Amino acid sequence: MKHLKRNMRGALFILLGLFLLLTVYFYYNLFLYSDRWFSDPSNARVRVDMVNPKIIPGSIMDRNQKVLVDTKSTAKNGNTVTYYRDYHKDSKYAAHVIGSGQYGIGAEVLYIRYLLGYDNNLFERIYQKAFLDQEQGNNVILTIDIQLQKFIVEAMGKQKGSVVLMRPQTGEILAMVSQPSFNLSSTYEEPAEESLLNKASHGQYSPGSIMKVVTAAAALESMDEIQEYTVECRGVTEFDGVVITCSGGEAHGEVNLSRAMEVSCNAYFAKLSQEMGWKELKRTAEAFGFNKDFVFSDIKTTKSRLPVSRQTDAEELAWSGVGQGKILVSPLHMAMIASTIANGGIMTEPRLIYGIESRSGRIRLQNSNELASPISTETAQALTNMMIDVVENGTGKKARTTGLLIAGKTGTAEVGPEDNPHAWFIGFAPAEEPTLAIAVILENAGTGGNKAAPLAGKILREAVKSGY
Repeated sequence: MKHLKRNMRGALFILLGLFLLLTVYFYYNLFLYSDRWFSDPSNARVRVDMVNPKIIPGSIMDRNQKVLVDTKSTAKNGNTVTYYRDYHKDSKYAAHVIGSGQYGIGAEVLYIRYLLGYDNNLFERIYQKAFLDQEQGNNVILTIDIQLQKFIVEAMGKQKGSVVLMRPQTGEILAMVSQPSFNLSSTYEEPAEESLLNKASHGQYSPGSIMKVVTAAAALESMDEIQEYTVECRGVTEFDGVVITCSGGEAHGEVNLSRAMEVSCNAYFAKLSQEMGWKELKRTAEAFGFNKDFVFSDIKTTKSRLPVSRQTDAEELAWSGVGQGKILVSPLHMAMIASTIANGGIMTEPRLIYGIESRSGRIRLQNSNELASPISTETAQALTNMMIDVVENGTGKKARTTGLLIAGKTGTAEVGPEDNPHAWFIGFAPAEEPTLAIAVILENAGTGGNKAAPLAGKILREAVKSGY
C-alpha cells in the first residue's frame, strides 16, 4: 500500500511539473509573439470594416508628422457611410513600409493594434465607447523621413535592390527602400510577386566581401597579435589544396589584416578563416545575430544564415570567411552590423515606430532597446579605422564625399556564371562620431566599389545635409 501511495505521489509531482512547464511555455510564447498573432491578417477580430465602422483607423505619418495615409469617407447613402484608406502622393516612396491590408504586409497590418486604438488605456476605451458615435484609432508616427525615402528611390531609378539607413544609437530607421515596388492605391492591378517582397527585411542575399567585417571581428576578438598575422597573396592563391582567387586575379602581395580589408583580399580572409576555425567564426557571427530568429516589436524580418559546423570542409570554411559559400543575409541585418560597429560594439533593436499619437494629440514616444554587445569597444574602433581606410584609400573610394568622413566596406557577391554580381556597400558616417549607418545592395549591378559605394556616399551626404 505504501509503495502504491509513493508511486501515485511521484506521478502527481511529474504531472504538476509538466503542467508548470506547459504554463511557462505558453506565457513565454504569449509574451514573445502576442503582437504578431494579434496583427496577423487572418485574425478576424481586427479586420477593418469600412462600411459603418465602429472604429475609424488612425493615420500613418513620417517622423516629421507628414501624413502618408489617413481614413476618409465617401458620400453617405441612406444610413450607410463607406470609408476608405487614402494613400497620399508621397506614400508611394514607402510602399513596403506602409504596406497594405489587402496584401497583408507593412504598417497597415503590423501596427493595426495602434491604428484601431487597442493600445489605449481602459479609461480612454470606456470614454470612447460611452460618448463617441464612432471610436477613434491612434496615429502611428514612423521613424522614416519620406523626403529621404523619395531621394533614395529616385537615386536608384529602375535598379532592383534595397537600401536601409538607420541611426546607430537608437535603431531608428530613417529610410527603408525596396525595389521594385508596387502601387498602394490600386485595388484592381495585381502586382508582381517580387514587388510585394520587402527586400530590406526579407531579402536573402550572398554578402560577398561585406562579410569580411564579421570575419575580421572574429579574428580581433579571438586571436592574439592578429595585426602581425600576414598572408602572401598571389592573385590565385592555394592553401592546403584550396584555390582562392582575388578579384580580377590581382596579386596583393604580403598583406596584414588592415591592408587586406582595404584592398578586399580574398586570400587573406580565406586563410584567416582556416586559421581561426569554424567555431570562432560562427561564435562571433551568431553574436552579431546570424542563425537567429529576431523577434522585433516593430519589424518582421528573415534570419541571416551562416551554416558552418564541424562537418564544414576546408574549402567551404575558406569561402565563408570571404562572404561567398552558403551564407545568406538581409540588408536590414547588415545595416544592424554596421550600426553595431558605429555604436562602439553595441547592437540596438531596429525601430520603425517613432511614436503613437492619441486622439487628444499627445504623443507617446517609443523607447530604444539594446539587443546585445557582440564585440568589444576596442574591436569596434579597430574595425572603424580599417573601414575608414577602405573608403579613403581602398575599394570604397567612390563613396568619398567632401567634408564628410565615411567608414565602409564594399562587397561583390557572385551569384552564378550567367549573371552579373550583386553590388554591396555597408558603412557609417561621420566616422568620428557616427549618426548614420547604411546598407546598400544593387542586384546584378556589378562591383560594390563601382556601383553601391557611390550611391551610399550620395545618400549619406544627403542625410547629413537634412540634419541627420
